[in-house]
Amino acid sequence: MTALLQLHDLTAGYPVPAGLLSRDRLVPVVHDVSFTLEAGRTLGIVGESGCGKSTLGRAILQLIPTISGKVLWQGQDLAELAPEALRRRRSEFQIIFQDALAALDPRMTIGRIVGQPLATFEPHLSRADRHDRAVEALRQVGLSADFAARYPHEMSGGQAQRVGLARAIIGRPKLIVCDEPVSALDVSIQAQVVNLLMDLQEELGLALIFISHNLSVVRHISHEVMVMCLGRIVEHGPRDDFYAGPLHPYSRALMDAVPEPDPRRERGRIGLSLPGELPSSLDPLPGCVFASRCPQVEARCRADRPDLRDITPTRRAACHFVEPLR
Repeated sequence: MTALLQLHDLTAGYPVPAGLLSRDRLVPVVHDVSFTLEAGRTLGIVGESGCGKSTLGRAILQLIPTISGKVLWQGQDLAELAPEALRRRRSEFQIIFQDALAALDPRMTIGRIVGQPLATFEPHLSRADRHDRAVEALRQVGLSADFAARYPHEMSGGQAQRVGLARAIIGRPKLIVCDEPVSALDVSIQAQVVNLLMDLQEELGLALIFISHNLSVVRHISHEVMVMCLGRIVEHGPRDDFYAGPLHPYSRALMDAVPEPDPRRERGRIGLSLPGELPSSLDPLPGCVFASRCPQVEARCRADRPDLRDITPTRRAACHFVEPLR
């Protein structure tokens, strides 16, 4: 299968204001990220808040500065495109956000909001054609045609997220970055939105990057799982292998923090407490990004950063204690 998206050692970040006598500096938040995503596949990206998941999603879409490395879209380096050429390609990759209501203009009707991408990418369409396409997109996400005349304040959280998804798919994209799309929703609504994403993926052949801190949701929707800690990949591999046995201590810590559905088992479980403080991205430590909180830490972990390496033909991890299987 042909690769749709390829990242090669991508490093990206944000400008940080300096003092009066010095220039602003670009501080890396995501470091040396590499992976390949094919059409119809879902990559789940997990990690704590502040680990760089959302920054990575925005860097892939060229919404924040790339410091080094490459983002190849169907073999083409997006950084080499002129602004107008990049704008034309944006219909092929879209994003939906965690705060669905905040992403909708309160002054516009839902029909205009959903149809707005067509005004940018297909300006030859008439207003009536844009409206018809918007109604079609709303129906694809399970909303009736009368929603086109409503305003965002009339939406529930789940409905607003469906509207955001309708806006994302109206231009017939090939990739959608889902940035914590269900974390603000009730559990029952989460399941509806996740199942809708999976149905649309099968119907439209979409590739998905699903960013979340909820490992249970990621397990349901993803084909592969990538774990990030302080902007670096510490583990990456097929979903079933990952959930059968995480390799990296940080991955195991995340897994141990998932609540048990059985109250009796949950009461009898000793919760995992990670000691130490989360290091700052402004002043990174030289060794492993998890060294300050890892229960297995040794002197080499604090001094030498482990490389992300192949442990099996399909799994990668960055830990001194995880050796490649021969």
